Amino acid sequence: MNAPSQKPSNTTTNTIATRTASNTKKLALWTGLWLISLALVAFGPKFLWDFHTVITCTLIVMNLFMGYKMIIANKEHLEGLDELQQRIHLEAMALSLGCSVVFGAVFGLLENVRIIASSPNPSSVLFVTGITYGIGMLIAHKKYL
Repeated sequence: MNAPSQKPSNTTTNTIATRTASNTKKLALWTGLWLISLALVAFGPKFLWDFHTVITCTLIVMNLFMGYKMIIANKEHLEGLDELQQRIHLEAMALSLGCSVVFGAVFGLLENVRIIASSPNPSSVLFVTGITYGIGMLIAHKKYL
């Protein structure tokens, strides 16, 4: 008699791979749409529609909707990953959140304590978030793979 195999079947592997590919495409779509809508909110009033309030407010609402859909797609993407991939993302997100909170708190005070003359740009915190997430993914991949 043959002993049962300990390896996952090709069907299971294909199902996980198919689900991950589908979730990744959905996440990429909503992230791209959110970025486009954010760019429109940021640059459209000045360069496209001369600060027309109704158009700007409409685009802000659209951006919030795209952001919501991106968050849901990200949640579905993470839920579809296997346990090791989820762990890798969790560790990267923990590092990213921690660094962003610490950096954001200090960065927000720099004008008040007269270290810089102008208001800090909030997009700098997003830059730190993205960079530390990428670093966290590299560290976690080296740790587990």
